[in-house]
Amino acid sequence: MNFSIDEDNITDEFSRLASDLLNRHQLTVNNHQFRFTEIEFYYCGDKHPDSYTHEHDMEAGRWRFHNQGFDITLKGETGYGGILIRGVKTKDRDDKTKFNYINGPRRVLFSIMKCLNPVDEPNNSFGLEAGDTIKEEIFKTFRHGLGPGKRYYDAKYRFIIEPREFDRKLFSGSEEIARSFDDEAMAERFLGYRLSKI
Repeated sequence: MNFSIDEDNITDEFSRLASDLLNRHQLTVNNHQFRFTEIEFYYCGDKHPDSYTHEHDMEAGRWRFHNQGFDITLKGETGYGGILIRGVKTKDRDDKTKFNYINGPRRVLFSIMKCLNPVDEPNNSFGLEAGDTIKEEIFKTFRHGLGPGKRYYDAKYRFIIEPREFDRKLFSGSEEIARSFDDEAMAERFLGYRLSKI
């Protein structure tokens, strides 16, 4: 995958990468597969000065671990950014016909780390690979936990698939997201039920 950003088409680049990651790729950690279900984009450059973005000097397409979880790094001609991994699904270890959904960047990181080898077995495998292509509807919404007042705070840079499968206790604000669509049918597809009023 190409994680270099065309700074003249940033929102299109986010959509391109979201479609690839959510519907065509998976993270494999020592033969354990994780499909992405929720990702969030951050990018700061001359043409897109998003002050919520964590500064880094890494090349595009690297893993970057931090206090909130982990990113895939983005790089452009003048800027830098990342794709925060907010949610994944993985097959249940006891019942392979079921999936477990993990929400929250730190929970995702901790779940993935459990798949690493014991400390005296150093040969771990950790990376993206092509998975079975799926065609889930991708919902675009505002990023989680950003306060108002700064530019881009309400930009729709968060991409979600299969939200009806998430544990509602670990996925707060789902009705607020649904109301932001201004589309009753989309809100119902997102939630699995009809809101009293959009």
